[in-house]
Amino acid sequence: MGHGGMNCQLKTVRLILIIINVIFFLIGATLFGEGIDLLITRRFHSFTEFLFNIENGKITKNIIFSNEILYIFKIIPGFIFIFTGFFGCSGAITQMQSLLFCYFSFVGIILIFQTIIILSLIAFRIYTKQQLISIVQLFIRDKYKGPLEKDFQLKSFLLDSMMYHFKCCGIDGKHDFNITNSWNRTNPWWNTSMLIENRDFKYPLTCCPMNDTFNNILSCAMNGTSIHELSCYEKITDIFYSMKEIILFGTVFIITIEMLALIFVLIIHNRNQVHRIDCAMEELPPAYSSRTRINNSNLYFQI
Repeated sequence: MGHGGMNCQLKTVRLILIIINVIFFLIGATLFGEGIDLLITRRFHSFTEFLFNIENGKITKNIIFSNEILYIFKIIPGFIFIFTGFFGCSGAITQMQSLLFCYFSFVGIILIFQTIIILSLIAFRIYTKQQLISIVQLFIRDKYKGPLEKDFQLKSFLLDSMMYHFKCCGIDGKHDFNITNSWNRTNPWWNTSMLIENRDFKYPLTCCPMNDTFNNILSCAMNGTSIHELSCYEKITDIFYSMKEIILFGTVFIITIEMLALIFVLIIHNRNQVHRIDCAMEELPPAYSSRTRINNSNLYFQI
């Protein structure tokens, strides 16, 4: 009766683990497929294509996204979900120790990484802020190339994309762009009828309200008129605090799912070990009876 109960519990655990990882696999396959589709079709406009698409002195209202980068944020998480779901389902179905070990190790690493990040943000919040701002400012000073750069650079695009979508300027404010060694500030729309001081941009175009008229956007980039005054760090912090309940719930939910997955793997592994021991015990020869032991002892003393 107890043996059958254990088998039923094991089947339930395996079923739950399979369902969880099927969901992971489907999410990963969806993200991965969308990323590949974006990579092949390239149906989104980049910043450069958007900025140069001018009609009657106004920038047309197109969706700004980058075909060069958006697929990366779908393919990489998609691959992680597919990898996790595959090993989780395969391990739960076959109960192979190697698959369960790979799944356990991978989920464990993700859980440890998440825990380190959360603890760092809580315990070393000020230090983390200072380091983050320092790293981004150093990048802006030495390597930032601006939104109109033809040679694609991942970090520059991420910064421009963040400033556009969050409507902010610089990681610590617009003064981050006072010194830039790699950014070509030349205004491609400058002509001899314009003032010489308007020949170079003072701020990136992505620091400006992109839904404004083209002339106002240029004025913003050249003189700082109507520029986004809020820094990106402050903007992201404000968004975080406005959504802290949702973020907290999502984080707790994800960590709970990961911990349950690890516990289920340990249960399956432990049950398999018990099953192996039971099978090994059944294959052993029967133990000697008391009469056989007495006869063997008498024979020994006679010898």
